[in-house]
Amino acid sequence: MAVSTLDHFVKFTTDSVGLERTLRLFQSIIQILAAYPLLQDLALLPLLNYNHAPDAKGIITLATTQPILSALRQRIGLIRRASRLFRFLESFRAAQRLYTSDALLGSSSGKKHPSWVRTEVWLDVLSRTFNGMYLLLEASTMIEALQIEGLAVWSPGWASTLAIEAQRFWLFSLICAVLSGLLKMLKVMAYTPVPEVGDVFSEEKEKKTDTAPAATTTTATTASADSGVTEKESEKETGEEEAFDMVKEQERLRRIVQKRKAGRVLWRRAVRAQIHGLGRSVTASALDIVLPGTAVGWVNADPGTVGVAQFVTTILTGMDVWERCGRELAMSR
Repeated sequence: MAVSTLDHFVKFTTDSVGLERTLRLFQSIIQILAAYPLLQDLALLPLLNYNHAPDAKGIITLATTQPILSALRQRIGLIRRASRLFRFLESFRAAQRLYTSDALLGSSSGKKHPSWVRTEVWLDVLSRTFNGMYLLLEASTMIEALQIEGLAVWSPGWASTLAIEAQRFWLFSLICAVLSGLLKMLKVMAYTPVPEVGDVFSEEKEKKTDTAPAATTTTATTASADSGVTEKESEKETGEEEAFDMVKEQERLRRIVQKRKAGRVLWRRAVRAQIHGLGRSVTASALDIVLPGTAVGWVNADPGTVGVAQFVTTILTGMDVWERCGRELAMSR
């Protein structure tokens, strides 16, 4: 049964990760509006026209828009931080599982992996560990993010330092994720098993050549047993049988060829889907580098560029969550 778009959307927005991606999308849009006054004019034009009366109270003007957008972006960011308060446990657990996985401990299980495959796994371990450190430091400053006067765990200087270091760990995590994704794409293109291809008819001829003596002996035995049949009738029956066998053999070989072609098509689709997914993940991680890179001062980007990068990466990473929610809905039906 097909999944309706409404059910898919409900599943996505009620999923914890999907909700976080939705809030991140709103936050990026707000940052883009705050960075470009022209977009503020276009977005607020209906409200400005509606509240044009001189005695109207609470009129929204361009002069009051900037602090409103800044406060709104801060509130949405606070909600997102609360939703991932204990996500550092998930990241550290994922890193620990990879560290003890067969890909790194292959020598003890009798399996050998190329050194670059082990490098890919090590990059995944580092990426998840750095991401865990980022989430842990971010969670440690949650009280300061509430901005309640008189309530704080760290001094203002320490809170600022921890926030910057958290962004630095996030930057390292994204760099490792990009490198790991590139190695995964190389692995898919170079090491994915290719379906069997070749000239089926030539292969069958070689098999027949190998079994020719046995076939000759069988034919001679049959001819001796049917010595009562006239030579012309024997030749006619033999010719009809050979023609019938040839037609059956050709049909069998055609089925083999069609099966191999279908397998090759499925293989291409599978490889293309893997490359597409990995490429989307690598692109999102590479663009996300702009956000922590700007925070630590290693990337020179204005707030508008940061907002656009956040918007694009939210769409790219949200697509993975959207597809996962679709699969879960399909399996539940």
